Amino acid sequence: MQNHFQPVVTEKTSRSQRIVLQIRELLADGKLKAGDKLPPERELANMFNVSRTSVREAIRTLSAMGLVEIKKGYGVFMKEANLDSVISNVADALILSKEEMKQLFEIRKVLETQAAAWAALRASEDEIEELETIISEVKSSKKRKLDLALAREYDERFHGAIIKASHNVVLVKIMSGLFDVLDKVRTKTAIVPGRAAQSINDHEAIAKAIAERDAPKAMQAMYEHIESVEKTIEK
Repeated sequence: MQNHFQPVVTEKTSRSQRIVLQIRELLADGKLKAGDKLPPERELANMFNVSRTSVREAIRTLSAMGLVEIKKGYGVFMKEANLDSVISNVADALILSKEEMKQLFEIRKVLETQAAAWAALRASEDEIEELETIISEVKSSKKRKLDLALAREYDERFHGAIIKASHNVVLVKIMSGLFDVLDKVRTKTAIVPGRAAQSINDHEAIAKAIAERDAPKAMQAMYEHIESVEKTIEK
């Protein structure tokens, strides 16, 4: 296999992350293909001008992302890069540093606001009714005292119902891949006093806009909700 690897120049990201990025770019450009065997760890370390530890970390990340297969005694091989393999375990590769948390909210503002708009345009009457049912249930539970586990469950159900109502299969898969990392966010926000009550109000506004088939209003309501949650995390 021709050597396409370049020495890693450290920036704000770690050496292992730069290796992952370079290999993903080579795969996207067709310079690495499914079935290609990567050079041994020692050679990769020399090519990238990094330690073998950085190479091992990068390989573990690529394996978690479904981009390489580690065959004991044989080596590391590139895998077919399809959507399911890339996103199925993407949450495992996220460390959730402060900067990554910020970027997670950035991507949520893009994906979930669009999902809300699509839901307003595409949701069936049953799907709209499901959103209203979730809100009704959470408000009823709140009167009896809503515990943290239940608050997280309702939040997950509500956002999941909107993603489903967008009727975009790729979006559903992407958000499913982010399930674990989003659950970590819910765990952090659920314990903040007043957050659950604010989310209920936000969810009502989103559901109302979707029921009215008002896509711009649904987008705005979802954006304001996600921004509100982000500010809760930053406090």
